[in-house]
Amino acid sequence: MIQGRKAFAANTRMPEDKTLVCNMGITVDTDEKTIKAAAEDEMRWKRIIQNDLESMPLAFVVFWSAITVGVSPAITKTLMLAYTAARISHTAVYSMIMPRARMICWMAGSFCIVTAVLHTVAVALM
Repeated sequence: MIQGRKAFAANTRMPEDKTLVCNMGITVDTDEKTIKAAAEDEMRWKRIIQNDLESMPLAFVVFWSAITVGVSPAITKTLMLAYTAARISHTAVYSMIMPRARMICWMAGSFCIVTAVLHTVAVALM
């Protein structure tokens, strides 16, 4: 929903969308600086969504595999909660333009996935 509002503000929606109820009465400021800032903001939210779409399917498969092969429920639950917290934090810091914090959150999420893979492989080979 945030990304949709950003698209209206950046004036990048299809012309017919301006008449929709979901427009929420948003009017577009035609000032060049305002449009440019809104377009950058919209692009940031598109990248946040794309990044989630790159990371989450792999995480779902990895955690599902960990559950399926019988990795300790405590380990799996801890890794899933840490991954979820890392992704939520990643979204927040990405939207606030904090690149170092974003990198740390991404690394934490990736660490959870890699750790789950290692545990899954170890249990599967036993």
